[in-house]
Amino acid sequence: MSAAKSIERCARFDYALSAYVDGELDPDHAVDLESHLVQCPPCFEQVKLLRSLRASLRRVEPARCPGALRARVAAAVAHERARGAAREAAQSLDARPRLIHKGYAVALAVAAGVVFTVSLTRQEPAASPQETAKADVEHASTEEMVERLLDDLVTQHAQPLPPETTNPEDLPRFDPFVGVPVRRPKFQSMPVNFMGARVHSMRERRAALLQYVVRGNHRVTVYLFNSRAVPVQKAEPLLKPRVVRERPVYVGKINGYSVVAAEHSGVGYALASDLGDDVTTQLVLAAMQ
Repeated sequence: MSAAKSIERCARFDYALSAYVDGELDPDHAVDLESHLVQCPPCFEQVKLLRSLRASLRRVEPARCPGALRARVAAAVAHERARGAAREAAQSLDARPRLIHKGYAVALAVAAGVVFTVSLTRQEPAASPQETAKADVEHASTEEMVERLLDDLVTQHAQPLPPETTNPEDLPRFDPFVGVPVRRPKFQSMPVNFMGARVHSMRERRAALLQYVVRGNHRVTVYLFNSRAVPVQKAEPLLKPRVVRERPVYVGKINGYSVVAAEHSGVGYALASDLGDDVTTQLVLAAMQ
């Protein structure tokens, strides 16, 4: 195709890119646009940019206090309340006239000294402000990474891009990019059709994105990723923890889609579908077998 024709064709689709990313383009035009995206890297990159922009806007929210800081503040408040209660109790006792035998006073003093000595020997060294700040930053960064993964999963499920391959035998070549073995889940519990796969980038991390059709016309999008780098348990509070078949899973709704995440042997699994939480949970358990 000549450069002039290519530019003319891009101009014909340029008006539709935003509507396509927003899910407002009618199916006939969407099919034409997707065929164009496969052959046009600039338009394909423009779609990726628009999706990233919308994902960033959805994540904008008021700053939240890190969980570690909330825990330290709560502990400090509880400690101060306990000290205040102890002072009040001591003052009330001091106000009452009493006689204490000298032998009892000596015994109490010795006991108090022993308790104080033991408490000093067992006291853990306090973390430095630098160490505490570093831990808070790492915790927040991990939570943000998991949140981004789940948000990208739902976005890719709602508006899927064309797969890089439709041959499941090609999946092992994704291993070096994802950092874990990428194999096609069997889903033996129900009939599914493999539609294709691609590598999806998430800043410095990557996941394998697999596309399926279940029960005739229900799409299922699966992410496989390195759960040691992106820990599944950080999916809270977006997803709620459950135990199904003695396995911990995280289940919830994001933008109207059922999303379930789990981990097995260092491989993270995250599924998005419109099938409901229970069926999606069964799918993620079947994928880990």
